[in-house]
Amino acid sequence: MDNSLEEEILHLYEEPMIGATYTNTYGEENIQNLVGKYRSLNEPGKMLEILIRFSQSTDLATCFISVGVLHALGKNEYVQKAYSWAETQEDSARIISHFDIGKSVADYFTSA
Repeated sequence: MDNSLEEEILHLYEEPMIGATYTNTYGEENIQNLVGKYRSLNEPGKMLEILIRFSQSTDLATCFISVGVLHALGKNEYVQKAYSWAETQEDSARIISHFDIGKSVADYFTSA
């Protein structure tokens, strides 16, 4: 993978910091920016691979942002796989709750 693309994607996960501002309380800007980046790519396959991999991360911020982006992009098969993965984790209820937040945030922006 192009390292600059991966670095740019990682930056979009990290900036702005979730909860740092009123407008990014639940990662709203991160989700919007990642969806925008995905849609701007001629060949988004590598980014999709990252989103899928990160949707099954033990880092709550990373996985819920990823699920929100996948949901906004209509990648329901991968969203379901993330939920299935979450059910196998020790803290499954907490992870699933975060996934639900990510999906809700995505729904808000895709319906606007």
